[in-house]
Amino acid sequence: MRAKLEAVTPHLNERQRRILYGAEARQLGHGGIAAVARAAGVSKGCVSRGLAEFDAGVEPDERVRRSGAGRPALADKDPGLVPALLELVEDSGPLAGPRKT
Repeated sequence: MRAKLEAVTPHLNERQRRILYGAEARQLGHGGIAAVARAAGVSKGCVSRGLAEFDAGVEPDERVRRSGAGRPALADKDPGLVPALLELVEDSGPLAGPRKT
């Protein structure tokens, strides 16, 4: 199983890997979660989440994580950031010419 997982998982995204782990655990039955976790080198929680997604019949989706995950955009946190960066870029662009000091 380890060889199969090592061959396949580099081609999958995070969600697809979890579902694969869950499917493998389901096939193995009792003790499958621990066996897959050991073979894949991931936590039992990762395999358990994959098993839950597999059992729920989750539809294929382009998203890897739930919406809203991740950090908020810096531009949302600091409204002055984008104008300040644009000003820097305009001042240092290739057409701006040499700086006068």
